[in-house]
Amino acid sequence: MNSRIFLFLATLGTLPGNAQDSHDAHDDSSAYEYKVGEVNYFTGEGVNPGGFLFPELFIDTTGGVFEPGTNPEDLATNEHDPRSEASIQTIEMHLDLNLNDVLTGGFRGVAQEFEGSWEGNLEEAYLHHRLNEYLAIGGGQFLNEFGFQASKHIHVWDFVNQNLVNSRMLNEGELATQGGEAIFSLPGNAGRIIIGGGGVRTHNHDHDHGHGDEEEHGHHEDEDGDHDEDENHDEEEHHYDIDQAFFNDWIFSTDARFRMPFDDSMTTTASIAIGENGFGENTYVYGVGLEKVWGAHDHGNGPEFCEDAVMLRSEFIGRSIHGIDDEDGGAFEADDYGFSTALFYGLTESTTLSIRHDWVSELAEFEQSERHRFSPAITTFLDRGERIRARIQYDYDHGDDLPGEHAAWLQLQFQWGGQGGSHIGHDH
Repeated sequence: MNSRIFLFLATLGTLPGNAQDSHDAHDDSSAYEYKVGEVNYFTGEGVNPGGFLFPELFIDTTGGVFEPGTNPEDLATNEHDPRSEASIQTIEMHLDLNLNDVLTGGFRGVAQEFEGSWEGNLEEAYLHHRLNEYLAIGGGQFLNEFGFQASKHIHVWDFVNQNLVNSRMLNEGELATQGGEAIFSLPGNAGRIIIGGGGVRTHNHDHDHGHGDEEEHGHHEDEDGDHDEDENHDEEEHHYDIDQAFFNDWIFSTDARFRMPFDDSMTTTASIAIGENGFGENTYVYGVGLEKVWGAHDHGNGPEFCEDAVMLRSEFIGRSIHGIDDEDGGAFEADDYGFSTALFYGLTESTTLSIRHDWVSELAEFEQSERHRFSPAITTFLDRGERIRARIQYDYDHGDDLPGEHAAWLQLQFQWGGQGGSHIGHDH
């Protein structure tokens, strides 16, 4: 896999062309006008082979300071969270396609270090065909839309780590689907509805999602070979593998996003997903979200967060897990839920202050405890082209199995290609 990564990076360095971010260019086909002499191979600005391909590369390096005895892996909730005291958190390779806003697509590859070795994963490889002003259809492998956070790639996360509720409910925080989707755009930029479905791409790692080791909760025998007095208690409180609660086979989802007619600086989302889990039954996930901006400026796409603006974003996600008990064959149902709320302030055009509160409920059947996390952060770009981003973040974790853990993070991100300023989220 390493040779493929280096070959891809070497190929990017030889591509000619023009610089524009294909995501921003979705709203303006004139962004693809070729301009001679504006190519900067060092920063990737202007690299646009053929006028319709847009390569980008993002490298996130992260280091942390923790309390004595704290293992960073114990704080991570998914494979993309930082898992060591200092490392390259992820390397993201993007290649976007846009042919006159009619045929669009994207390739997203991620390389990361996991348990001492490097490996790569294909996050997305999809094509969309825009049939008319209001409808586009497409397919391939893509991150299914579900609220504000789920489809965001790592380089546009607002914090160093994933929201707790996304990691708990949505297969490592996202829904990587191999199938198709239809995108309905509402008139007047009032919103859009996305319907998608297909097979779920599952991860191959055996993660510890915070549930206990079965051996620690199994039956114990005394020196005479007799079961101890906790045997009946263990039988009454049989626990299930949390990995089996996630989507494991197929998935169908709907995500709707609307700007409020009485206030176009307020956006709401409503999402639902249903699919087969590891028990061979169904898991149902539902969510709602709200985003409100004060003091924003309209740069052509409605009021946007920028200098001196304040933005509030909050998401609630709930889940209902249906399964079959392997021991007695009986059906069971378990429910959990949580939310993530964040407040942002634009200190300058390149610096943002933010604070986040995450909370997830207890899920006793799967040995998942209630957990809170408070995360203040400051994010700034260190260069005029906004290609080098620095973030300092503090986390306070508290739960039944995390009795007050403190962590401080420093993250540096380097961007090559596209338009500088990855603090603006990309929608596919």
